[in-house]
Amino acid sequence: MRVILLAVVFSLIQCTSVKNPGTDLAKRSAASTKMILDKSGYLYDPTDRSCDGFPRLMVETMPGTCLGMVLPRDRALDPATNKGFIKPRTILQLANTNQFLVVDMGGWGPKNGRLFLLKPGATGNYQITLLKAGLDNPHGLRLGPDGFFYIGEKNQISKFQYINGKLVSWRIVFTNLARKEGYMHPLSQFAFDPRNGDLYINSGSPSDHCIVEGTNEYKYCSEDQAEGNGAIYRVPAALLKNPPPDGVTNFEYSAVGLRNSMAMVISTAGFLVQGENGRDFPELEEPYEEINVIDLDKGRVGHYGWPYCYNFHATSPEWEFPENAKLPIHKQFRKPVNCSLRNGTGMGEYHAPYVLMPPHVAPLHMDYYRGSMFSDLFGGKLLVTWHGYQPMGQRLVAYSVDEKGLPVTESATTKNSYQFNQPGACPIAKPFQPRGGMERHASYIEVISKWNEVKGVRAKGAPVAFTEASDGSLWIVEDRENRTIVRLARTNSANYQEPCDRSNVVFDPQVQMLAWRSAIKDNPELNLGYQAIQTQLIQNYCLGCHGNMQADDVAKDRFSNLDFLVKNGWIAPRDLERSKVYGAIARLEGYTPMPPLDKPQFFGTSEGERLNALVAKWIGALPKDVDASYAKFTAKDKRNIRIQPSTKAKACGQLNPGDIVFIDPRPNKAISQDGYSWRRVYLVPNHSRLFKDACVAPEDGVYYLAQ
Repeated sequence: MRVILLAVVFSLIQCTSVKNPGTDLAKRSAASTKMILDKSGYLYDPTDRSCDGFPRLMVETMPGTCLGMVLPRDRALDPATNKGFIKPRTILQLANTNQFLVVDMGGWGPKNGRLFLLKPGATGNYQITLLKAGLDNPHGLRLGPDGFFYIGEKNQISKFQYINGKLVSWRIVFTNLARKEGYMHPLSQFAFDPRNGDLYINSGSPSDHCIVEGTNEYKYCSEDQAEGNGAIYRVPAALLKNPPPDGVTNFEYSAVGLRNSMAMVISTAGFLVQGENGRDFPELEEPYEEINVIDLDKGRVGHYGWPYCYNFHATSPEWEFPENAKLPIHKQFRKPVNCSLRNGTGMGEYHAPYVLMPPHVAPLHMDYYRGSMFSDLFGGKLLVTWHGYQPMGQRLVAYSVDEKGLPVTESATTKNSYQFNQPGACPIAKPFQPRGGMERHASYIEVISKWNEVKGVRAKGAPVAFTEASDGSLWIVEDRENRTIVRLARTNSANYQEPCDRSNVVFDPQVQMLAWRSAIKDNPELNLGYQAIQTQLIQNYCLGCHGNMQADDVAKDRFSNLDFLVKNGWIAPRDLERSKVYGAIARLEGYTPMPPLDKPQFFGTSEGERLNALVAKWIGALPKDVDASYAKFTAKDKRNIRIQPSTKAKACGQLNPGDIVFIDPRPNKAISQDGYSWRRVYLVPNHSRLFKDACVAPEDGVYYLAQ
């Protein structure tokens, strides 16, 4: 079993149940106010106005600020069609009004995107009205220097005006974005050079790490070398003034080797700052995301690594050429990009990242804060949304910048760390230790933190884009299942800080996975369903994309794929909509379709219907009380750890007084035998209190203690 023993120092506290840090707070709040748990997953009082006129959410923000609910998913409905948000992405205020434009990409299906107007209704609550439908995967939305709104779709960028409640002068301005079937990053993000109005456009990569079609050889990447993908285009402002009816098709390259430039902004000094969404390594802590800097006045096109290099100077495994296999890694990679190069000066030479962000944070939007509301807190800083669903994401952070608008750097030391969310416990600090080494670091502050999911209190944050309103507040769009618009405002009394007692750790992710294994193993229906999903879905369709789902690992440990689903949050018991594994294969609105279109497909076939039904039945039968099946226990005396609940069973180890383990506290799971009440105890293989080689480790790590 692929498990890692966590080095955690537990305080010696005996517990008989698992406590959720938000549970007591939610109960107290619900008892004293008109709290509701809405479809977005947030618990709040809809009549509350404490967060600068909006209901305060129980999400931790920096002191002096609060996060308020503007538009929950329940109310995000167009009155004419009764249809709501599917995958809202960007937002922009209309000048001199309290109204906003909101782009909803409509999921990953074609021409399902929409443009909405967000404004206060008759009751004062904000509501949406549909302005335009049929857009093709829209995302980017900005006000251009010519006073027109610009919107990016999969294959084109258009501009329009909004006058007297109507969209007018809608026309295509650019229509030469390289796209193909199965494109993995089709969304168009863009930015204007504030000095001259030139337009810079993201052309994302078609795949995660480059697909070499028809061969397993990695000699070069046609997606990078010939097809104009993984790049940033420049369209001169002069071409945008009077574009032809079908839009401008001419462009220049400004940068290549960028997997997906969703977060990008241009400083007044002429530097394009880009937030890179790194490739999907199986490791939870690799690779790191990047901030790249493109000097728009240099006149040469640098290569920023994708798909050959990652982090500062690490080489992607596919591109360690066999002919150089015996050489040190930093010398293996000489074509077409030299990942070891420190300061590329020639055309196409490698430019290492400016700085690194934590792994898998998924930066989706960035901009400088210029308003007055938070001028003393993060005025002038570079704000970045971290959208990622992994424990490092779900944050809004701020970087201090220099006179060029670039993040202020410092020497890289082991003291540089980032916060790692833990369900049911305090975040822990993880050091910056990227593969390939650290060259420099940029410190940041967390403006919104502890946006991790707490059931019954808040959803896992999914911040995509934000806009700075005229009063200086920040309006933030969430997608995934949340589908909300929230607002960060100033406050003297409504700041939310979550208690964090690091002396009472009540969660261990390895034990959580063992508890899930036990829950599936002990239920014949769930066990058979899991085996069917593993052999018929995962092994046939998932292994090609998810390196951490390995066929040989399945043969060694049949529960390894269940571990993956649990720790990545892909299953929500009896909730199909929030179960990513189902939403992806059933193509529910808002989910990335799986498998990708370049892989073998089953959607829309009888095979697909059968797999959908199989997964739906299994999720519908999953227990909702797994988190209640493990709790900390402190041994008061020596106790044998046995493989079965009997004094005659083999002793596999022994606890000493003061040892802390996790047991199943549920009374109905206690077993009476030989004059004792036996409790299940979860222990990972090679636990320090197990006798070496005394017993074969159970699949679910369940042993027994007499009480």
